[in-house]
Amino acid sequence: MTVLLIAASLVSPLFVDFAPEVRTSYQSLGKIVEDRPMQVTSVRAGYDAGAFGRFGVRNWDVSSLTDRRADVHRRALYHTEFGPTWDCRLALADGWALANDLTYSWTLYRGFANERSNRTYQWVQVEQSLENTFLVPFYRLRRCFVGNDYIYAKVGVRRKCPFAGAFYVTPSVYWEGGNRRNEVRVFGDGGAVGGALTFRVEAGWAVCEQVTAYAFVEQYEVCGADTRAANDALGYACAHNDWTHGGIGVRMRF
Repeated sequence: MTVLLIAASLVSPLFVDFAPEVRTSYQSLGKIVEDRPMQVTSVRAGYDAGAFGRFGVRNWDVSSLTDRRADVHRRALYHTEFGPTWDCRLALADGWALANDLTYSWTLYRGFANERSNRTYQWVQVEQSLENTFLVPFYRLRRCFVGNDYIYAKVGVRRKCPFAGAFYVTPSVYWEGGNRRNEVRVFGDGGAVGGALTFRVEAGWAVCEQVTAYAFVEQYEVCGADTRAANDALGYACAHNDWTHGGIGVRMRF
């Protein structure tokens, strides 16, 4: 019995987050890059050090569910991201907390017909949100410095509205964009930094403490006449200026 208690105490700080999701299209760095169904899987595992936060590793990958781009990229795995992570929730006051997330990642692109696309990126990313029961502001800031050179940002607000105990609805709005180099890479050289605005509504059900099922719908809009014109001028079939999409998924925490 003593051995079992010691073993349980050693294993209990370990955690695994697993979140499979199916999306009707794929939005990346503020751009619709695939307007057909995609599957996304996020896995994070590591050690929970309590007040010092959670230390771990993550893997995030996206796969095509159609053969639409078979002439460019093989079906299935489109790209994968992996690397070390740290996240921590800092209590500020009653009902208020600052959530922090730091990630270093390698992004691998493989299987493209164009060999120049088969490359590996490296980037570091910080995310923070001010958690409360009113309106939650959040942001994500990414700096890519190997394999490419850009700064990407995501800034928004959300509000979680619980009802009927285990159910909730969370409306949110966020803007995605970056520095000039990022905007040219994503939207083309339109002479202005515009980015994209997304309105999202997520509805979920907390099945139990460890499992939440959810569905969402998003309305995507490219901001600024110059940016919209540059996006059109690229001639990329999936790069829509206005787009409605959604998805379903499950978040599991153990």
